[in-house]
Amino acid sequence: MSAQGSSAFVDVNTLLEEHARRRPDKVFIQSPDQGSRITFGEFEALTRRFVDFLAREGIRHGDRISLLSDNGIEPLVVFWGALRAGVIVNPINVEIREKHVSQILHDVAPKAVFWSRARASDPRALGTGGAPWFAFGTWNAPAPAADDLFVRLAAESGAPVAARPARTDWSLIDYTSGTTDAPKGAIWTHEAYYAMCESPVDRLEISEADTILDYRHFSWSSPQILSVGPTMLTGATLVLARKFSQARFFDWLRDYRVTVCVGIPTVINMLLARPVAVTKADLPALRFMTSSTAPLSVDKHQEFEKTYGIQIVQLAGGTETGFMCGNQPGHRKLGSIGRPTLNMRVRILDDAGRELPPGEEGEMVVSGRQLASAYWQGPDKLVPISQDGFRNGDLARRDDEGYVYITGRKKDIIIKGGVNIASLEITNCLLEHPDVADAGTLGVRDDIYGEVPVGFVAPRPGRAPVEAALLEHCRVRLVAFKVPAAVVVVDTVPKNANGKVDRDALTAVWQREERHRP
Repeated sequence: MSAQGSSAFVDVNTLLEEHARRRPDKVFIQSPDQGSRITFGEFEALTRRFVDFLAREGIRHGDRISLLSDNGIEPLVVFWGALRAGVIVNPINVEIREKHVSQILHDVAPKAVFWSRARASDPRALGTGGAPWFAFGTWNAPAPAADDLFVRLAAESGAPVAARPARTDWSLIDYTSGTTDAPKGAIWTHEAYYAMCESPVDRLEISEADTILDYRHFSWSSPQILSVGPTMLTGATLVLARKFSQARFFDWLRDYRVTVCVGIPTVINMLLARPVAVTKADLPALRFMTSSTAPLSVDKHQEFEKTYGIQIVQLAGGTETGFMCGNQPGHRKLGSIGRPTLNMRVRILDDAGRELPPGEEGEMVVSGRQLASAYWQGPDKLVPISQDGFRNGDLARRDDEGYVYITGRKKDIIIKGGVNIASLEITNCLLEHPDVADAGTLGVRDDIYGEVPVGFVAPRPGRAPVEAALLEHCRVRLVAFKVPAAVVVVDTVPKNANGKVDRDALTAVWQREERHRP
């Protein structure tokens, strides 16, 4: 299965210069939390000055920078400004544990680190082997600190940007949400990033008339290719909140006249758990809401549309692949992730590598110009990602019209609210408890997060671990979102003949246990 041909690559300098010429006074980014906005003309001028700043600091084409900040206008100036200069950008989620941030900075070895003064703590103690740190506040602050990045940008010449990043130049190093203890970095070319953004623009029919709301951290590849990039490609407006707020969500949709709202199953489930008296009739500008990053059950999909009258358009993708498949507004199939996107070829293969006919389940294997090139493990160590066929671990089938349906996951991964969690990491944490002899972890259904981890432990002889102590043990050692929802103490952790955890038996244990819990 493959989609229609894509358009030619356009570099970010050309895009920004064209926006500044055609729509200089149009709002590019709205920041609800900052109560601030920036136009395409203002943004182009700032990023142009940032290119000069990088050159003055000796940061050249092909060098790397890291970026630590919450969502806002300012980090996107750094993000797009560096890409204009041909500098590789490594955005880092500030909510990752410090040990992961330190490891990422060590592996990326940036020439400089840019960080927001709005952070709760100063990150410079994390260290980067001597690279300078540049702090920034608000881009239009009336009385900024003397050493603020935006004060320094005001002193730059703002000369036209002469260099143009080539399609084969590196653009971004993005880290996954962590399917193992340490997140993996993936590196893309400029063309791959452009193609990743182009696919949802095509499938969701996004144009300069749209206003897109997102609230996920910009370091995730998903917002980069569903909201941050598509608004740049098309000249649409981006409303970028710091994080999701149920209390303010519908106000954002109404006040900013949002036409495309980014959604994930966790948010959809939250809105269903505490419904409010708002419907599509109250939001005349809204075209639809997306759903991606994790499976959305058909019953929740239908319940949401019945409750709010807002159409949900489902897509599916990954850090390495971008959006592989997506439904089209007005041409959806419930339960399906849609057809292959513009720049993707999707095959369903059996274990022998043969392509399967419609209706048969196999592994999804994808290829196309938007794939990441390699996993980044250091400046001198790139692990190539197969461009002929990337196996993402999803099991799926397709119908006669080419719509794809995810049926399971080949890899043992728990997806909680769109974030990947490795079962083994939780199991190993439980095994560190002195009272635990054996352990296993299972992903179980949850009304809010879609799926949550539950741990199972067998005690050492003569020991009697209690759930509260086991959960506290996990809270000390794991990122908060990885802490299991429950830990069940069992006589033995069931195993199959090969000595591997018997997931079906664990599921039966949990079903019995769940019936007796409040």
